[in-house]
Amino acid sequence: MTSRTTPRRVVVAVAAATMFTVLAACGGNAASNSGSAGKVDGSSIVLNTITALEPQFKKYAEAYMKAFPDRKVEVRSTTDKADEYAQQLATARLSGELPDVFFNVDFLADTLASDNVTLDLAPGLKAGKLGQLGADSFLPQFVGQYRPLAKPEQITGLPVSADSVGLFYNKSLFDQVGVKEYPKADWTWDDMLRVATEIQTKSGGRITGIGAPLGDGSAQIVFGPVIKAFGGSVYDPATHKSGIGQPAALKAWKLLLSAYGKASGPYTATTGDPKQTFGSGKVAMAIASRATIPQTKTSLGKADWNVQVLPTIDGHSTAGGGSYGLSIAQTSKNQDAAWAFLSWFYDTKAGMKVAEDVGGVIPPTADGIANGTWKDGTPPPANIAIFGASARTAVLLAQLPGSSSTTMTAATKKATQEVLLKGRSIADAFGEAENTVNAAIQKQSK
Repeated sequence: MTSRTTPRRVVVAVAAATMFTVLAACGGNAASNSGSAGKVDGSSIVLNTITALEPQFKKYAEAYMKAFPDRKVEVRSTTDKADEYAQQLATARLSGELPDVFFNVDFLADTLASDNVTLDLAPGLKAGKLGQLGADSFLPQFVGQYRPLAKPEQITGLPVSADSVGLFYNKSLFDQVGVKEYPKADWTWDDMLRVATEIQTKSGGRITGIGAPLGDGSAQIVFGPVIKAFGGSVYDPATHKSGIGQPAALKAWKLLLSAYGKASGPYTATTGDPKQTFGSGKVAMAIASRATIPQTKTSLGKADWNVQVLPTIDGHSTAGGGSYGLSIAQTSKNQDAAWAFLSWFYDTKAGMKVAEDVGGVIPPTADGIANGTWKDGTPPPANIAIFGASARTAVLLAQLPGSSSTTMTAATKKATQEVLLKGRSIADAFGEAENTVNAAIQKQSK
C-alpha cells in the first residue's frame, strides 16, 4: 500500500467504504473456527480487494469465468485505508463472514496472520495446489513477506507483483537548464542530489530537482534501503528492536533530510501535491514505482523521459520494494475452489498473463521477470527493463510485529517535521522515534 508509494502502490489510497457491511454480504458462512474444502466444479467464491484495484480484479474474474463457465467469482471492494482494512478483516473473522480470497499486503501480512484471518498456504503448495508452482517458484524475498514472524514456516499469502522503485528523470527539463549529466547505472546518492541541486538552482526554483525522497517523512520504501546501505536496520527480528535512531540510521536520515529546500522543494506534510509529482512536468527526477508509468505517459505527453536504477550507497543497492498478494480465508468453506482460482491466476499462460496485460504486474518469479510481457510496450521509458533488475535486488519493506508498522509511519513523520520545522537535532528526534516504535513492538510481542 506503496510511501508506501508503490502499492505501498502498493497500495494506493482513497475511498472509504464500510468494510464490515461489504464482508457481511460476502460470506454467507456461519461462524466457525476452521474452513473446509468445498467443491470446485459449479463453485462460487467471493474475492475481496481494495477499491483502487477493483477494476483490474474484475477483469481477472471475467477471464477466469470465461475459462471455467461453471465457476463464479464475485469481486467486492472495500476501503484502501490499511489500519481500517486489517481491523475490519479481523472483525469479519470473528463473525465468520470472511471472503474466500482477499487482497493482502506485505506490511499487514503479520497482523492478519496473528488475527487468524489467513490460511497457511504452505501445506497446499507442497501438495501441488498450484500445479507446477511451489513456494520455491516465487522470489524468496517477496514470498518471505507473507511468512509470519512467529511462525516463519508458514506462508499466509502469495505475492501478485514484484514491485520495486526506480529513478524517473525528465531529460527535457535537464536540457532546459543545460544539464547534460543524465542518471547512469553507476550513480551514487551524492551524484543524484548534486545534479538535482544544480537543476533546481539553475532554474531559479522553477524546476524541482527531485521530488522529496522522504515525502512527508514516512516513506519506508525509500528510507529502509538507505538505512540498510549505511549498515543499519529499520527492524531486527533477532533482537525484536528497531534501529531507526542508531548511528548508522542517523547517517541515512542526515542524507535524506538534506534534500529539502536544495535538491527538492521545501517540506510539506501534504502528500500528493500535483506540483511536486513527476507527472507535473516540473520535477526533473523522482523515485517512483513501475506502476506509475501509464499515468506518467499520459501526464508528460511528448516530454523526453526515462528511468534508471536507483543510485547506490557504498556499493549497496537502495532500491526499495514491496508487494501486495492474495490470501485464502482460514474460515472459507470453499478452500478448494479458492485454490483453483489461485492456480489459474498464477499460471504464466493464464491469469498471470492477464495480470501483466491488464494490471501491469511484474510476475514475482524468476521466469516472469526474465520472460514476462511486462517489458513489452512502446517507450517511454526505453529503459523499463531496469525494474526487473531492481526487483531482484530490492530491499523490501521491514516486516514489523502486528500493528507497530503504523506506529513507525507516524513516528518517522513526526521526527522529520521536528527536524525540518522546529530545528530539533536529528539524533534527538529520531532517537525518540525509535523509542516510540520499540515500545509499540514490545506491546505487540506480549
